[in-house]
Amino acid sequence: MSTPALTRSAPTLVPQRQPVVPDQLPPVPRPRHSWALSVLWWVACLICGGLGGVVLAAVGTSRGRVPSRRRVAVVLTGTVLQLLCAVSFTVAGATGEFRACPAPSAQASGGGNGDEKAVGDAGVWGAARAMVNAPVSGAALLYGRGQGGEVYQCDNGTTAVVMDDGVVRAGTMFGTVFLTDQRMETETPRTHRLVEHEARHADQWAGFSLTAGPAAFPALYALDEAFFPGAFNHFERQAGLEEGGYEIPSDCPSIAGQLALASLGLLAGAVLIVRHRYRRPPVSDRSGTPR
Repeated sequence: MSTPALTRSAPTLVPQRQPVVPDQLPPVPRPRHSWALSVLWWVACLICGGLGGVVLAAVGTSRGRVPSRRRVAVVLTGTVLQLLCAVSFTVAGATGEFRACPAPSAQASGGGNGDEKAVGDAGVWGAARAMVNAPVSGAALLYGRGQGGEVYQCDNGTTAVVMDDGVVRAGTMFGTVFLTDQRMETETPRTHRLVEHEARHADQWAGFSLTAGPAAFPALYALDEAFFPGAFNHFERQAGLEEGGYEIPSDCPSIAGQLALASLGLLAGAVLIVRHRYRRPPVSDRSGTPR
């Protein structure tokens, strides 16, 4: 017997549609004012972190890094507060009726014309120093006037606020504002030497603020004071111990401070070595077993 052959129709092939790929993708639109926002961010970092802050911000922007919201909020808040303090200091200096520090004289300063020029001439650096220190100076001036202090404007570009209490030692310099309990209306050699001593502290404030922000100098001063207190402090020595009313010690610089600083350095080095030792992955041989 023979069976009839089954006839099957040929399958129908459906052509597949290929996606149309354009020859050139359209450019991705960039957000507007991106460079303007970057420049504003750099300016804010300059105000809060000095030249070091703006360099770090520029490097991060060039690498495409976006700062976190918390960092942006902290930097912008610090910038606004500093600008407000700087404006208040500028307005107070322009409209406030401050008393004048005693005019320098050869008898009071203990020297001739050279000493008079050193005390009375602020110069271009004095103007730049006042601008850099304006935020810190404004905050100190607001505090001093809030405590009922008497404000004196000195010829070397510094401002003295005389208060009854709330000062450390003979006084403390904040930017270009000197909070003190010394009477500044008296024309004595001690007054002129103290004014020059504090003017050098104002230079230190400006230099470190321009380099790493307004918090750099007080942080470094406190660190130095922890190991080299009082007359051993390197910032006080640079400003002049005799002018600041310090007694020059016989073993300056302090041997104890040097030993403490060296011990701290050795301890920090040991901690780094131990951390590197434990973070190092185990070395494996060819069989795959760790040595």
